[in-house]
Amino acid sequence: MRKTIWIAAILLLAATAWAQAPNFDYPYFVRNTAGYIVNGNVYDCPCFGDWDDDGSMDMMVGVFFNGNIQYYHNTAPAGSEPVFENSVLVYADGSPISVSYG
Repeated sequence: MRKTIWIAAILLLAATAWAQAPNFDYPYFVRNTAGYIVNGNVYDCPCFGDWDDDGSMDMMVGVFFNGNIQYYHNTAPAGSEPVFENSVLVYADGSPISVSYG
């Protein structure tokens, strides 16, 4: 039992010694014809997915100051650099979705 604990401790120390800190790339500012989509507001939250099932990654952005969710359709073909249209509000039951904070 004691030998097992020592072996586990040595393996843990070895794994810690070889661990590396993450190396992040430079940020990519997403823009469309109207300008930057997320422009310096650290509370905006972009999320990517193929919401219209056309094979390209569209984007939704949750906006902190008003709680609305903006949808940006990607008009570029799948696999190429995205080209986003101007945003539209996301609606549910005839009203814009608004998420509160706090």
